[in-house]
Amino acid sequence: MRTRRIPAPVLCVLLAMWGCAMWAAGCGVRPPMLGGDEAPMVAGRAGIACQVAETQSEPPNPAGPRTIRLGHSVEGTPLVLHLFGRGDGGTLVIGGIHGDEPNGADVAQRLLEHLEAEPGARDGPPVAILPQANPDGLARGTRGNARGVDVNRNFPAANWRRLEPGHRYYGGRWPASEPETCAVLIAIRLTRPERIIAIHAISGGRHCNNFDGPAEDLARAMSALNGYPVVASLGPCHGSLGNWAGVDGGIPILTLELPRLLPGPDAWDQNRDALLEAIGLGRFIPVAR
Repeated sequence: MRTRRIPAPVLCVLLAMWGCAMWAAGCGVRPPMLGGDEAPMVAGRAGIACQVAETQSEPPNPAGPRTIRLGHSVEGTPLVLHLFGRGDGGTLVIGGIHGDEPNGADVAQRLLEHLEAEPGARDGPPVAILPQANPDGLARGTRGNARGVDVNRNFPAANWRRLEPGHRYYGGRWPASEPETCAVLIAIRLTRPERIIAIHAISGGRHCNNFDGPAEDLARAMSALNGYPVVASLGPCHGSLGNWAGVDGGIPILTLELPRLLPGPDAWDQNRDALLEAIGLGRFIPVAR
């Protein structure tokens, strides 16, 4: 007797239906923390599941941070998380979710390199950095990933909505449909951050410290050092990381909106002290006043 395999699209729908049923039944159990060589499963409000089978710890490097490969982009670029300090919690820093905002990825990369050069970072509070969350978009200079999906509209937030492909804010076929989104969700699942900082860029003089969830104090602390205004909302941003983590999940999340045309080195100089203070390393690495 031949066994028929369930087509992948049908299997995805069945998994989503099962997840929705479990959510509706009030199943709020969080799975246990997984080791680096296991495959984490992340369930969103819509019951969508992310599984990245290749998640694994990279070989240890005594001279640098610990690293975890979270998966790959659509075109196969590794998505690597860099970890400093010890334990869970601390701060998760994400750069380059939008590929047409390269100075955000540049600032995240410069923060990584700065911490690599500072021995105090290894003894400080936990910090995890994903410098390029959308490497395919960065390589192409496009907002979305290689499939044209706006990764920052693809999170399983309660306000996710379906738009047609080609729309500027196209959030994918379903929430968390993209490997880049799954990598961010898994990074959050693994690190259990106390706060998230996502680095973006914006035009028209609207640069700011934009907060979602209980992060106003964080936004004001950063504003004291980078001089950017504190802004509570930039619009509905359906399916954004801020809505999923901050509004729905209650995790303090700060979206650092850089001036869009500000070169990366200048953006780093402008925000270095604010970022070090925000990630709790002011005591371990001197902050210029």
